[in-house]
Amino acid sequence: MRKPKRLWLYLAGPMRDMELYNFPTFNWAAAWLRKKGYRVWNPAERDVREDGFNPARDKPRPLKDYMIHDLAAICKCDAVVVLDGWRKSRGASLEVEVARRLNMKIYDVTMTEVPPEPKTVLQEADALIHGSRNAAYGPPSQDFQRTADMWTGLLQYKLKDGERIRAQDVAWMMICLKASRAQHGDKRDDYVDAAGYAGCGWQCVEDAVKHQAQNNNP
Repeated sequence: MRKPKRLWLYLAGPMRDMELYNFPTFNWAAAWLRKKGYRVWNPAERDVREDGFNPARDKPRPLKDYMIHDLAAICKCDAVVVLDGWRKSRGASLEVEVARRLNMKIYDVTMTEVPPEPKTVLQEADALIHGSRNAAYGPPSQDFQRTADMWTGLLQYKLKDGERIRAQDVAWMMICLKASRAQHGDKRDDYVDAAGYAGCGWQCVEDAVKHQAQNNNP
């Protein structure tokens, strides 16, 4: 019978501005998890082993220098274990974000899963317009322009001669629709959608500017 695979765990936590750069805590956590049967990638051990870093004497290099090998190590591991204070650390927060984007589990040292932070309205809107909805309906400059052309045809006798409804106009009118609905009661979806329409509207403007620049410089 095959033995179950031993998980590779990456340790993420605060280091800068902490006594001895928090190496004692990293080393304790690594020893604890290994005792439980896990394999552990400990950045503190790597810094000593490969860079000869002495936390009692040396100054750290720029964060980018460490991310070069630390982010690569995350990709080789199965999950990330976070230490206390990780949310206040730029490096650890970035490591957790990368791990989540790779659909990896995040645990604390007791191997209890750490749930993701609730998304703000703007984060949810950004995920929608750059994710599922963008894939389903195409980029806003195409989707909204189709709607704009339909509205132009419908309202042709009420528009000034030669006037056309633009893609970004659709975004503004949909924002007005959401604002109207919000007067009936506060719902999170209305705020998310309004933010999403604002983001889509600006994408339409940027795409129009790019298209015009390309036409002027064939």
